[in-house]
Amino acid sequence: MKFRLREKLKYMFLGGLLTLAGFMIGNMNSNTEAQFGSETFDKLTVRELIVRKDITVMGNGMHPRVHISWDREGGRVVTYGPKGMGAASLLVAEGNGVVTTQGSKEKTGASLMVNEGGGVLSLFAPDGKARIVLGISEGDGVAYLMDRFNDARVLKP
Repeated sequence: MKFRLREKLKYMFLGGLLTLAGFMIGNMNSNTEAQFGSETFDKLTVRELIVRKDITVMGNGMHPRVHISWDREGGRVVTYGPKGMGAASLLVAEGNGVVTTQGSKEKTGASLMVNEGGGVLSLFAPDGKARIVLGISEGDGVAYLMDRFNDARVLKP
């Protein structure tokens, strides 16, 4: 068996040139996309997740189930019912916190708000107007009822 160093070096040089040419041609297009579409994972474990945009969790029928968003003013978490209708939300903005619930027609049913002056609990009628309000204003408790004619009755302690 003869040792053919010159032939082996020629083949190695040719292989190196082909590899370099493939590398250069592959990098000529700067708009290469690593992934296309979406993938489905049965289970995903993440120790730390940093998200720059909103997060939406979709249900089986591709209806939103949970939506998390934020901006300069604060953040919001909204949970949705089976048909994608808003069911409950949590909002924080400028030192205020608000929890609301919505019915099947996306009308607010109840609202709980906390701010620097105290808190307010409001219950809404199907027409979307607050009918019962309990709150704290300037250290005093306030409660009033609204009837269907929009007449308010203040309850005194």
